Amino acid sequence: MIVNKQDKIKKSELLSVPLFSGITENELNQLLYCCRSYEAEYKKGDFIILDDDKVTYVGIVLSGSVNMLKNDIYGNQTLLTYIGPGELFGENFAIQKEQNANVSFVAGQTTHVLFMAAFNLIHSCSRNCTFHQTLVQNFFDLLGKKSVRLMEKIEITSKTTIRDKILAYLSMLSQEQKSRYVTLPITKSELAEYLSVNRSAMMRELTNMRNDGLIDFDKNTFRILI
Repeated sequence: MIVNKQDKIKKSELLSVPLFSGITENELNQLLYCCRSYEAEYKKGDFIILDDDKVTYVGIVLSGSVNMLKNDIYGNQTLLTYIGPGELFGENFAIQKEQNANVSFVAGQTTHVLFMAAFNLIHSCSRNCTFHQTLVQNFFDLLGKKSVRLMEKIEITSKTTIRDKILAYLSMLSQEQKSRYVTLPITKSELAEYLSVNRSAMMRELTNMRNDGLIDFDKNTFRILI
């Protein structure tokens, strides 16, 4: 279920979103109007975009998380990636000529989203807003960073063993969080989907890795020991 949340987020808080880097609060007010923006909140498990939906708006996660899921014809589901606060989703479909999604986007937890019309976001309006170039530069910078994340996913899932996949994933988190103590941004069930492995087999391997002195963990907090 979607609950409209117009004006619930302060504009000063929106300025911390990477898409709006370099844009002033006064400019942001005009930008949000030009891009026909609106806010919405989703409960965990709510579908935000369904496979084959037409996507004309870019979503920006303000809080919570969004999972990008792909289902095959046999009913198997894969977690392609997850999107956290400050990140975009749906933009790859919204900026194409054919705007139909071929994945689904689902709220991973209670999630607050800002939507902006894609056409207005990437094209200058009739007012020739001076800040629009900054917005477009930020937009393509975020697109590039997401491409890197997807390449990291390919590298991780290409590992042969479950242990190697887990180690590669924890290494990525360690670099992102700049610590050997890392917190999983997703549940262990979602991690198994992300790694494309059986959850029970993954949990056994995590226990084996702890016994072998490679890692230690408590719930979703991990310590890398090697």
